[in-house]
Amino acid sequence: MPVGGGVLVDRRHILDLIDQLRVAIPANIRQARDVLQRRAQAIAEAEQEAATIVESAQREVDRRLSETGVVRQAEERARQIVSDADAKAAAKLAEGSAHLRQQQDDADRYALAILTRLDTQISTFLTSIRDGIESLKDAGGSSP
Repeated sequence: MPVGGGVLVDRRHILDLIDQLRVAIPANIRQARDVLQRRAQAIAEAEQEAATIVESAQREVDRRLSETGVVRQAEERARQIVSDADAKAAAKLAEGSAHLRQQQDDADRYALAILTRLDTQISTFLTSIRDGIESLKDAGGSSP
């Protein structure tokens, strides 16, 4: 297939490149989806861990109250455990959210890079095709 500047490009080669692009794009999209699924899973795990910590703290409070007659000390410890659990849960959730935001940003940058590269390649192909058409027109060939 003639391309601008008198260069010939094998039609089969161009079609193979286009087929490779068609295969590569879905794989990249699947990778981005996997990152998003891992993000959702990490959030769910952080929430579950927070619930487990709070539940554990409540069980500890109940146990201490049943073991001792010193209610005031048990109540104070229970408040401390719940406070610690809340702080740990908040810290875990914040850490998970920050990590997930980073993964989301990484996935977005990766998708943008792939799409930009694809746009450049397609633009190059289109320019080459248009140059070939113009070359054929200039050479007196028939128009499509």
